[in-house]
Amino acid sequence: MEGRPILSLMFLSWWYGERFVQFCRYLEKMFLKIADLFSAEICAKTLFSVWRRDKIDYHNLSFKEAFEAWTLNLASRFIGFIVKSATLIAYLVSTLIFLILALAAVLIWLFYPLIVIALIFYGISKMAV
Repeated sequence: MEGRPILSLMFLSWWYGERFVQFCRYLEKMFLKIADLFSAEICAKTLFSVWRRDKIDYHNLSFKEAFEAWTLNLASRFIGFIVKSATLIAYLVSTLIFLILALAAVLIWLFYPLIVIALIFYGISKMAV
C-alpha cells in the first residue's frame, strides 16, 4: 500500500509535467503545419503579385500591344489576389477551428484524471444501490 501514493504522484507529475509539455509541442507543430499547408506567409507577402508569374513584358511594343499586355497583367494580378485571398480566408477559418479544438483538447487533458476518478466513484455508487 505504501507504493500506491508514490505511484499516483509519479503519474500526476508525468501527466501534468513531461507529457503535457509534449502534448503542447505537438499542438504547436500542428499549428505550424497548417500555416505551411496553406502557404500563408507566401500568400500574404505576394497578395498583389501576378498569378503564377504570368506576366507579359510590354516594353518595345506598339501602343495597342502594350495596352493588351498591361490589361492581361492586371487581370493576372486580379486573379492572383482572388485566389490568394480565398486561400488566406480558408487558412484563417482552419486556424480558428484548430484553435477551438486545441483548447478543448487541452481542457480535456487537464481534467482527464479527475474525470476518470469521478466516473469510478459514480460507478461504485451505482453498484451500491
